[in-house]
Amino acid sequence: MKQSWKAAFTDRNFTLKLIGALAVFLIFPFKADDYFQWIQLREGIQWNDPLLNFLPALNVSYPIFGIIYFSVIYLLYRLLQDPKKFLWFAWAFNIETAFRFLSIYLVALNPPTGLVDLHDPLAEIFIYGENMAITKDLFFSGHTATMVFVCYFLPTARERRIAIGLSIILVTLLLIQHVHYSLDIAAAPVFTLAAIWIVKKAGII
Repeated sequence: MKQSWKAAFTDRNFTLKLIGALAVFLIFPFKADDYFQWIQLREGIQWNDPLLNFLPALNVSYPIFGIIYFSVIYLLYRLLQDPKKFLWFAWAFNIETAFRFLSIYLVALNPPTGLVDLHDPLAEIFIYGENMAITKDLFFSGHTATMVFVCYFLPTARERRIAIGLSIILVTLLLIQHVHYSLDIAAAPVFTLAAIWIVKKAGII
């Protein structure tokens, strides 16, 4: 790993692109708190979701966070072994985050009926702040988008199969917790894969 990064940093172009990706990433925490507090105060519409109407509303926060945190930590560990893939992921993540900020702004929604509060300690520190619980960051699902990244960037077929299995479990848990509409979850792969494709086509990697 050390040698691969040492070799990557000999490429000035790679170094500048990585610095750029990290600089863009650091912008979001400074702006996100005020943005999501405003989103929370905004009135939106409430969809009638037949799938959520069918499912019981239960608190399954711990397994949700367990899957997310384990998957992200493992993905970062694997990406650090391949500087080029890490750079690809970093820029794709920034673009996906920008998509999400924009889509939440354009699609004003109230929380689903029966929502059980999902408190993510890391998100509350780095994204949402601690002023007000955020429940209207709905379209599209950031948790689902994260798992799409995991499934796409893990290097082996076996790892990807496990990630897909965990993603199915996570999506089910998110619906049971009623923190997202089913359409929020269905849209997440579209935006995430678009972000991955844009980075590749733009020649960033």
